[in-house]
Amino acid sequence: MGRSRVQGKHAGLTREQVLEAAVRLADRDGVEALSMRKLARELDVEAMTLYHHVQNKQGLEDAIVEHVLAESLGWPPESGAWQEVVAGYAHDLHRGLARHPGAVLLFATRPAITPRSLAILETLVRLLREAGFPARTALHLVYAVAGAVVGLHLGYAGDQNREPAAVADLAGEDLPVLADALADGPVTMESRLDFTLTALIAGFETLLPADGRRLSPR
Repeated sequence: MGRSRVQGKHAGLTREQVLEAAVRLADRDGVEALSMRKLARELDVEAMTLYHHVQNKQGLEDAIVEHVLAESLGWPPESGAWQEVVAGYAHDLHRGLARHPGAVLLFATRPAITPRSLAILETLVRLLREAGFPARTALHLVYAVAGAVVGLHLGYAGDQNREPAAVADLAGEDLPVLADALADGPVTMESRLDFTLTALIAGFETLLPADGRRLSPR
């Protein structure tokens, strides 16, 4: 009787439930602790049951990235300044990684190529091309923004306040310029993101051809 109940529970498990549990496990214990065996324990199923939903651990990691992206990124607006579209994309990605710090390392190492993510990329590139950027420049622009956001989260390694606080504690008479820079408090993740976006967008604006020439990085 007990065996039949277990088999029934296994049969009712969905891919969405598997991915939600995997993200929860990675957020709680770190992606390094993620394994098919631990995920099975999290779901109270046999490990072999998971292979009905993901091919292997690498497939699970890819699926986690896809899941977090789908949860985080909305469709770009069809109107508005390109600067606002770029900033909105960056903030969406930032909020998704802030909610799921366990996925940050996976974003740096696993591809995120799905029909939905490619459709969002297509929309972003089209909107930027309509704003005057060559298509290849627009693609570089989106990749640069995504890389900057993921890099900021990697630098914090899941603890947004530890590094700035440590720097502030060490800055004093021997480091007067750094102490002055930190006088208003630690440099937070959000302030770093805003500064990085401001700098990137200012740089992107220089790539808009002023005389109709289509300048594009190789």
